[in-house]
Amino acid sequence: MSQLTVSLNDDGLHSISAPETFETSGPFEVLLDNYGEAVHVHLNLDETLSAVADIRANNHYVEPESERPVSATITPRSAAVTGRLKIATGYGAEVAYTTITVQPPTDDPSRVTVDESLATPQREPSAEPTTAGRLAAAIAGKDSTGLLGGFGLLAVVLAVGIAATLESGVVVAGAIVVLLGVIVAVGLAVRV
Repeated sequence: MSQLTVSLNDDGLHSISAPETFETSGPFEVLLDNYGEAVHVHLNLDETLSAVADIRANNHYVEPESERPVSATITPRSAAVTGRLKIATGYGAEVAYTTITVQPPTDDPSRVTVDESLATPQREPSAEPTTAGRLAAAIAGKDSTGLLGGFGLLAVVLAVGIAATLESGVVVAGAIVVLLGVIVAVGLAVRV
């Protein structure tokens, strides 16, 4: 990111030292470099420059003996635009101007460069099937043992839960029958 450095209080209270010209083709930063007492700085883009550039806040407080970066965004254009940045301190008592030229970008920001590396897979596929893959294979009939075992286990858990809740001998007997049915079904599925 380009940087436009503005020196403050270098030659006395509220003094401003800024370059006469500045050129950029993209977003830039105005670095307010304070050499003395705390100061309020007002930044203003003229009408021409504000058509392609934007500084979110105009007024900035700069601590004593410190720096404050202020970002400026740029809207890309097909032709160069030149305007002025006004820098004021002391409530307008001191003013400096920098002529800024915004050149069209050298690269189109909306353009994506595609090379052959995008055609190459970025990672190797997993050799072991995922749970979703196993479930899909079981539903398709390729591996019914796992699916049958899962449903059987679910049926047994439900039967035992209901038997324990109702405390009924008939339901406990039913749960045992379900368990035996699951064992027989899994055994038959393994043979096939």
